[in-house]
Amino acid sequence: MNLNYLPFEQPIAELEQKIEELRLVGNDNKLNIGDEISRLEEKKWL
Repeated sequence: MNLNYLPFEQPIAELEQKIEELRLVGNDNKLNIGDEISRLEEKKWL
C-alpha cells in the first residue's frame, strides 16, 4: 500500500504503477504495448 495516497485513491495508484511498469518494459524490449497502456489510462479516469 502506497502511503502517499488515501485508501480510496489506492486503486488509482495501483493503475498508475502498472502503467509505469508497462512503459518501462515496453521501452526495454521494444514491445508494442501502447494499446494496453491506453486501456489502463482510460480505466484510471472512469
